Order: sequence, then structure tokens, then C-alpha cells
Amino acid sequence: MSDFGIILINKPVGITSFDVVKRIRKITKIKKIGHTGTLDPFASGLLPICVGKATRLAEKLSGKNKEYIVTMKLGIRTDTGDITGKIIEELELPDIKLEAIKKIIPDILNISKQVPHKFSAVKVNGKRAYELARANREVKLEARPINIYSFEITGFLPPEITYRTEVSKGTYIRSLSETIAEKLGTIATSIKLCRTKIGKLKIKNAVELENLTEDNWKKSLQSLPEIFTDFQKYYLNSEEIVDFKNGRQFEVNSEDTDEIMILDMNENCIGFAGIEQSIMKPRIVLI
Repeated sequence: MSDFGIILINKPVGITSFDVVKRIRKITKIKKIGHTGTLDPFASGLLPICVGKATRLAEKLSGKNKEYIVTMKLGIRTDTGDITGKIIEELELPDIKLEAIKKIIPDILNISKQVPHKFSAVKVNGKRAYELARANREVKLEARPINIYSFEITGFLPPEITYRTEVSKGTYIRSLSETIAEKLGTIATSIKLCRTKIGKLKIKNAVELENLTEDNWKKSLQSLPEIFTDFQKYYLNSEEIVDFKNGRQFEVNSEDTDEIMILDMNENCIGFAGIEQSIMKPRIVLI
């Protein structure tokens, strides 16, 4: 088994994503470990952990669409947009029916821009927005393009609404819950959030952090071909591998492609490359 890959963790509520990284460093005795796509302490769900050389591929996962199951509470607003924050506004709950919520779904699906929450990790002049917000400094954030690919109400028990949504990279769920409430003529904050999918990766294939040990963690280490199933694959022979390892370009019998996964004859991913005019150009070398 390779000494690098991805571990899919079901992050529990109450710890940071970096806490998960620290825990896995301790378990694996490997320093080079990182996560993709931060989950707030109040959130749970799918958190891919990159081990060893796989840390170089984190952006290939963080850019994927993500699915969440969210519970929002109507009638209150917090400074952080979630239940961990200070309540800054309360309103009497209006008489909202399920039919009224369903009527705004087309509007939600048409959202194309969003201003990140001031307690987000977006950088403003080199500082994280949440750092400025906690210091009571004014935070001005610009609207960013986003996509809401799917949205459905999975539960409604006033004052709480539970929904499932698939969104593009850069979508802030706390802000989305506030927008939903606004369209219903009230305010809200997110009280539960679980990430269930990243691209084709699903939470059902994730391991509970508490079940990971020094003796069994390698069983949960998934290879790059198992994780990056969307990539076309190209196999190299031993002579070609030498060129690839040294970053040399060489001729191949293949159509042009922007990015392709490179494997040896034993199905091990050894990197990624582009092919242009039948010339393979190494991009990421993992051997």
C-alpha cells in the first residue's frame, strides 16, 4: 500500500477541522497532513484528509460541488450566523406555512451571487474576515458568483426548517439560511449543518474519527484512483516513468487532454499531466 492517499472523516460537532488534522498526525505519525474544505466547529460531516504527498492535491477536492443538510431556526439572528454566536436580533415568528417555503424554492435556485458572511474565512487585506469581525472592525465583503444546484425542504417544525442543498464552491451556508429567512419575511440562524457529499465522495464511506487508531488507520487510507474517479487514466511503462519522474516531456499515443491521471502498471497513481499535440507534459509528480 502507498504511504499517501485520502482518509474520509466524518467530523464530529464541537471540534475544528484542524483539530482533526492534529489527531490524525498523532495517530499516523505523519506530519504532512492537511484537510480540504473547512468545516466550522458547530458543523459535522464529510472532511477529506490528505495524507503525505496527497496534500498537493487538496485543491482538486476543495473545488468540487458540496451537499449539505442544514437546520435553521427562524426568528433569531446571531452575529456569526450560527448557533454558537451571540443573539443580536429576535423577532416574533410569523405564521409561515410549508407551502410558502416551497414557493420560494425557484428563487433560491436562481441565486447567482452571495456576500460571504463576515465571520467567514475569506481574506480581507491579508486578514481573515472572522478575525476582523471578532476585533469589532468593519468588514466589507464583495458579492461572489455561486450556484445552487439543488434545494429541497426535508423537514419543517416551526420555528425550524431543515433543507438539503447542493452548492458550488464558495457558497456560505450560514448566509444562505439568512437569505432564505429574508425571502420568508423574517430572520434565522443555522443551528445544525452536516456536509454529506463532496463531488462524488459520500459521507457513508467516511470513518468516524473516534474509531481511527494507530493499528487500523491504513485500512481507511484510500488511493488516489479511488478518490479521483472523474479523471481519465493513462498508464506508463518503466521507461516512460523515468522520464515522467524527472519532469521530462515525451511523446505518447493519446488525444490531447487538459489533465490526466498517470498510473504505473500496478495501478498506483504517480502524478498528473497534460497532453498537447501528443506530447505528455508532467504537471504533478508524486514519485
